[in-house]
Amino acid sequence: MFTTQDVPTTNLLIADDHQLIREMVRDFIGAQPDFMASAVGSFHDAYRSLTDDSPFDVLLLDVQMPGMEGIRSVETLVKDFSDTSVVVFSGVATDHYIKEALEVGARGFIPKTLPFKSLLNAIRLITSGEVFVPSTFTTDPTKNEYVEKHGLSRNELSVLRMVCAGLSNKEIAREMSITEVLVKMHMRSICKRMDAKNRTEAAVIALREKII
Repeated sequence: MFTTQDVPTTNLLIADDHQLIREMVRDFIGAQPDFMASAVGSFHDAYRSLTDDSPFDVLLLDVQMPGMEGIRSVETLVKDFSDTSVVVFSGVATDHYIKEALEVGARGFIPKTLPFKSLLNAIRLITSGEVFVPSTFTTDPTKNEYVEKHGLSRNELSVLRMVCAGLSNKEIAREMSITEVLVKMHMRSICKRMDAKNRTEAAVIALREKII
């Protein structure tokens, strides 16, 4: 018989000085059967929790809160707590900041505007060992040799990223402000270009080839 004890638990720490945001995110995520969530309001409290408390799988790190010193703080957490996936969690971080954070070892960027269900999918993708960035992240996709070779368009790449994050066609359509029919058309084109049988295989290829 299946019980909640059979569900792998992700231990999450939210570090954000905005009390309403951190408590809302903590309460929503903590209510999921496969998550435990805690919250703190400063860099130093986050560091102390990572040092003293039970191991955390993921840290959602606000970039503008007491104690933060830019990328150096991100790099410090990445180096000192290698078993924890450090994820930039912000509504104001620039593409340049995100790029630097990824270069020092952050496992992704989650904007605070992401819907709760998409937030869960993004965290689950990160705990599976992948890096998550939203489709609006403007790093030039043509720098990826696989993308250039197979001719994926910007919209197709955006759809593929969200498929890899576990979003449904309906959710993708809402995120991109397009119709579900157009999402399906993009998905058919993606599968054809990537020689994939279906969206699941396309996602596997994307993760394997580090397309996203």
